[in-house]
Amino acid sequence: MNKSSLISKYFFPEANEKEFNKWATITLKASLNFLYNKNGKKIYGLIPPKDISKLFSSPFFPSKGEKIPKVLQETIDNIVQNSVKVSHPNFIGHMTGATPSFSLLCDLLISTLNQNVVKTETALSATYVEWQTLTWLHKLIYKRNKIFYQNIINNADRAIGNYCSGGTLGNLTALLVARNKAFPDVHKKGIFSALLSSGFQRSVILVSQRGHYSIKKAASILGIGEDNIISIPCETFTNKINIDELKNIIQNLLNANTKIIALVGIAGTTETGNIDNLEELAKICQFHNIWFHVDAAWGGALLLSKKYQKLLKGISSADSVVIDGHKFMYLSMSHSAVLFKDENSLDSIRHSANYIIRKGSIDLGRTTIEGSRRFDSLKLWFHFKALGKDGYSQLILKAINNATQLAEVIETSLAFELTSFLETNIVTYRFTGNILKNFLQKNYKLFKVCNNILTNENNNINNKNLLDILTKTNSFLNDLNIYIQKKQRQSGKSFVSRTILETVYPSQEIVVLRAIPFNPLTNKKILTDIVKEQEFLGNEYLQKKWKGFLKRVPEIKDFI
Repeated sequence: MNKSSLISKYFFPEANEKEFNKWATITLKASLNFLYNKNGKKIYGLIPPKDISKLFSSPFFPSKGEKIPKVLQETIDNIVQNSVKVSHPNFIGHMTGATPSFSLLCDLLISTLNQNVVKTETALSATYVEWQTLTWLHKLIYKRNKIFYQNIINNADRAIGNYCSGGTLGNLTALLVARNKAFPDVHKKGIFSALLSSGFQRSVILVSQRGHYSIKKAASILGIGEDNIISIPCETFTNKINIDELKNIIQNLLNANTKIIALVGIAGTTETGNIDNLEELAKICQFHNIWFHVDAAWGGALLLSKKYQKLLKGISSADSVVIDGHKFMYLSMSHSAVLFKDENSLDSIRHSANYIIRKGSIDLGRTTIEGSRRFDSLKLWFHFKALGKDGYSQLILKAINNATQLAEVIETSLAFELTSFLETNIVTYRFTGNILKNFLQKNYKLFKVCNNILTNENNNINNKNLLDILTKTNSFLNDLNIYIQKKQRQSGKSFVSRTILETVYPSQEIVVLRAIPFNPLTNKKILTDIVKEQEFLGNEYLQKKWKGFLKRVPEIKDFI
């Protein structure tokens, strides 16, 4: 293909419109076939990952271009057909899922416009859309008055937040600002010199044991260090940060001349969906003058719900908040925002250059870690316009109703048990089988944990012996639930994820199934069928392994 024909074929407005329409028709048809899944193909593709990898194993760069229909067909056969159907109503295992049909239009427009929102010279209207939607989100969280927002919007000297590619970068931005507030000279002198001149022996960030891994990642990048992330224990089953433990740890750190850079509250833990007592955390931070950051990447959307926004009481006291649009706000990947209570907070990372983001400009790159960015704020703007708060409130209500129905199916089953308190839209549970469920429930009542010493309320039972049996039983159930999750994924009819949680017994962790049924097309029948498949797989495992388990733990017969 010579240079002139390449330009006329592929670059607008020279490109052949008729040809492009053919390509667009093929692409749209493939996209809709994937979304509708009328042929009932597996959620996890047609072939296993090891075979998919062979399709992309050539290390050689293509030397000559091929015709677009051929490339499109290869794309459909090898990529589209082997992608995860996250929009399927039976896909309930992760926080990535269904989006409204008009999301396709947003992404088409974003790619067509190809705006780079780092600077107004390559964004124009996109700059003002981003300003406006950041203002909407800020008002949703902080509820400042009309005059405040009139003075903020499109004001070059003020910044109330940034958009970023995900919650990880949002948390990094918030903790960067918190670090700079704790050590004002750090931005120029570096973390070592700043800490040395501060007089403190150590600097730390506090977060519950349910905190997202991005908090540790941020600490590593910021020079704080992963070892200086202090993990605060959570309450068993509710998964909320233990306030009494937190207070004790804070006092011990202060007594040891340690600078607490930030306390991170979780509004929707990734594993269980539970929400810390944000109001109490805010009071603690205010008393000790600690930066209060809320990771609301998942649960922040609850602010759009008339019924459930009360779960986030206290979030308006946070110094910074992260919220993801591509999770519970039903936006396509990727979309996240970090908001700051004080319009001057981002000044500590404000920067400029001679050719872009000049001083005094309203270029959006002035206070972002990222440089070039897509016009992803269009998605939030479009969704808010199309759905409104009422529409979002309905979607969130349906999602939580889905989770409630699933929890009811689990609770009424003789073969499963819930493993965490249902608060939002994440349900964790595990298959135990009838006999072992009765055994576990009986001993939940008999035992309690106090100061890491297992004490028995019924003195006729040998503590140590029973604890050993429980350890072996949980280990057996861990293998069983891993088997269920893997086999169900392989079957391709439905999908839930899995994670590891603590139990009421010392030093025992359990593998649990994790479901996030926030797809509005998911219903009780689908949820019931998913659990039935899991029960079938669980019983299949028990038939194969039960006798071997009894041989390893013969004493259990005395307790069941």
